[in-house]
Amino acid sequence: MPSRTQHLTLSAMFMALGILIPILFHAVGLGSFFLPMFWPIAAAGFFLPVPFALMTGILTPVLSAMFTGMPPAPILYKMIFELGLLAGTISLLYRKTRIGLFWLALSGTLGALFIALLGAAALAILFDLPPRLYALISVGKGLPGILCILTIVPYVIHRLKSEPIFGSRNPHVQNP
Repeated sequence: MPSRTQHLTLSAMFMALGILIPILFHAVGLGSFFLPMFWPIAAAGFFLPVPFALMTGILTPVLSAMFTGMPPAPILYKMIFELGLLAGTISLLYRKTRIGLFWLALSGTLGALFIALLGAAALAILFDLPPRLYALISVGKGLPGILCILTIVPYVIHRLKSEPIFGSRNPHVQNP
């Protein structure tokens, strides 16, 4: 059974990846399209218990904003909830169900998308823009990133943990 120190170390690693990977994508102008901060946070849900996954999802955008200035203040608040829900949902379902990795990633992503739509609508009202249109455009712009979360993350986890991407996971294997 992994120790608290191991969970903290993994959390720090996923937070570091959640800060560094977006720097690379934003350097070439692809950050908001590919949602690179979401990838390591989604992966964290497969390795960390729920409280650590939640805190990793919540703290990563805060630390990134402190160190890099990205995401900027209005988007930061939305991302705190999105990433916390993404990692927390995946972690909870990973430990409580035996569904495949893709379905876990999809569940977490749908929760984050719901928060993204609500947050984008709230930001639209704040900036006096049409809420529905702004929310749809905001989420639609991130579709390449959503596809990456649903394909790359489950594949990498499959390679690391040898668990099925779509099928039911082995009920006799204890998840950390």
